[in-house]
Amino acid sequence: MKNNSSRSQDFEKGNLRGKVAIVTGASRGIGEAISDALAEEGCRLVLAARSKDRLEEVAGGLRQRYGVEVLTLPTDMSDEDQARGLIETAASHFGGVDILVNNAGMGIYGTVDELHLDDLRNVFEVNFFGPLAALQAAVPIMRRSGGGTIVNVSSIVGKFPQPLGGGYTATKFALQGASGAARAELKRDNIDVVLVCPGLTDTEFSQHSRISVPGAEHRQGERHSLGQGVNPARVGRRTVTAIRRGEREVYITLFDRALVWIALHFPGLFQLGLVYVTRYRRRRFEEGGLSDE
Repeated sequence: MKNNSSRSQDFEKGNLRGKVAIVTGASRGIGEAISDALAEEGCRLVLAARSKDRLEEVAGGLRQRYGVEVLTLPTDMSDEDQARGLIETAASHFGGVDILVNNAGMGIYGTVDELHLDDLRNVFEVNFFGPLAALQAAVPIMRRSGGGTIVNVSSIVGKFPQPLGGGYTATKFALQGASGAARAELKRDNIDVVLVCPGLTDTEFSQHSRISVPGAEHRQGERHSLGQGVNPARVGRRTVTAIRRGEREVYITLFDRALVWIALHFPGLFQLGLVYVTRYRRRRFEEGGLSDE
């Protein structure tokens, strides 16, 4: 175990080699990309997701490309006990935890007045309570070793409402609020809390989002994003840069940052735009034309 001063010096230098990093939702998309970027830096990795086979496939590729040690732990982040157990098992295996990336997440599609509340509760378990349980388990371990970094992967829609995605937006608003408080609370412990806010990203996220509209549940698995988005590798690289620098909030593109700025500074104009987006998305959904593929 390192003392506080040596740990702080390592992070100021941006040296991540040998650090122990846990990544949830690591089997695909942004989680896989962040894992790749951390492996390239020489981190020892713990990969978590529900799919054991897919995790092993990702881990095998990382070992082959970068020669790093990778532990796979199939985990359902909607289960608080499993989320805490992930951290404890990783710390026991490697002797500590330096970086926790709370990336696992689930979308939910539907209007606020029609959402099935059981669906929404499940999404909150994955997107908010699971990451919070993991953070609570990781903090004492990081304190004992002199510090660390917790990355919460949110979304730009944690900064403004998303029409027909209000349930998902609510989970990200909650995650961002908790992240901001934890950042201030953990500063004295040399623990950085980094909030990553991607915009539209080219992943399978929308296909795995829950359809929670009465009579349309059979549409589960369709793509319902409004475009293709950026390559997840870009999100992975930017996240690792933020970890090295100890950044507060991260946006991936200038467009994402500009969109959030407009939403914050011109709420009336932005709300007008949301009304038009709502009409467009509702029409595409009702016509069965939400697939971009």
